[in-house]
Parts: sequence; C-alpha cells; structure tokens
Amino acid sequence: RYGADYFEETLLDYDVHSNWGNWCSGAGMTGGRLNRFNIVKQSKDYDFGGDYVRLWCPELRNVPDKFVHEPWKMSEPLMEECGVKIGPG
Repeated sequence: RYGADYFEETLLDYDVHSNWGNWCSGAGMTGGRLNRFNIVKQSKDYDFGGDYVRLWCPELRNVPDKFVHEPWKMSEPLMEECGVKIGPG
C-alpha cells in the first residue's frame, strides 16, 4: 500500500488502474504470474518515435530518436550538442 501511495503522489504519468493493479499483482494478491517489465524494451515497443518520453521529459526533446530511450548511450559530444548531461559532472 505504501508503494502505491508513493507512486500516486510522485509519478507524472500516474494511472490509478495500472498502479494499484500492478501493486496488487506484485504482492501476490492476484494469483497469477508476476510480470517484470523491461522499461527500455516497453518504451521502444510502444513509443517508437519517443513522443511520450519527450512529452514528460522535455529535456530530451533534442535527443535523436536512436537515443531517446537510452540517452546514457550517447557520446559526450552528442550530449553536449543536444543540450543534455547524463551522469556525473
């Protein structure tokens, strides 16, 4: 319950059904399998062009499509060109 409450207060793209349903499933209350999502894979599969990512993370608006789901894979010069800084520094 605490995790679901926390997510409800902090997620930008919060959805009541997904949140509480997934927390119930994670707690073993649904009797079914427990899904473990790969967020990068899900993002690439369902937000191919990165529109959703860019909507909620406008800092990534200038990042090329190739890197929008994994911006940490960009080179330092490309990060600088795109106006982003990921990692220490």
